Amino acid sequence: MAQYWFNTLGPGMPKQVASMIEQSLRWRIDAGEWSDSLRLPDERSLAAEYGVARNTIRAAIDRIGLDGGVRREVGRGTFLRPPPGTELTAVLRTLVGASPADTMAVRLIIEPKAAALAATNGNLADLDAIAAAHAEAAAAEAFELFEQCDGRLHELIFVAARNELLTGMHAILKIIRSERQWLAIKRRSFSAQRRADYCAEHAAIVQALLNRDADAAERTMQAHLETVRRNLLNAP
Repeated sequence: MAQYWFNTLGPGMPKQVASMIEQSLRWRIDAGEWSDSLRLPDERSLAAEYGVARNTIRAAIDRIGLDGGVRREVGRGTFLRPPPGTELTAVLRTLVGASPADTMAVRLIIEPKAAALAATNGNLADLDAIAAAHAEAAAAEAFELFEQCDGRLHELIFVAARNELLTGMHAILKIIRSERQWLAIKRRSFSAQRRADYCAEHAAIVQALLNRDADAAERTMQAHLETVRRNLLNAP
């Protein structure tokens, strides 16, 4: 869509012309004209289309770039920036369906450290809530109820760690572990003896937290998750 009418404003109004071209380009971006390629035409093509000099096009694009609407890549061109959160959403979408083995590997990396942080950073209310969740889990005999209480205990440990990024990572893991394949594996591996073993390991974690012993909290959480991994995956 040619815009040659811009050059009728004359050479004495370059700022006004650049501003008008900026608004035109913004309108075309918002309309999705380049949403497939995420790449604007080169400056030479746009200058010919609008009937202006290339430096006027450059000035208009620079204005759009000030608020993050586009980015320049030397030697490649000018690209649209995806809407906020788009890249994160794309990453999260790839995590859905992560294998139980991969998920347990990540849990073994972050949860022991979260427990250590909880022992150091958690306040009395945090630790009391964790102890209460453990008591509820110990009293829960049915799979569904125990699973809820178990999940709550682990979630509260992340809350007590007082680290928003860690809490967010736990939320992602929680979503993954709520998928059908996970629930099937957990249900298949559940037994009264294993529930009792988990509760005993939870008790050791809670005691370490109440003692404010970060090393013991990390160590007991590591041991607990190793047990869970073996039971779920039959791993050596």
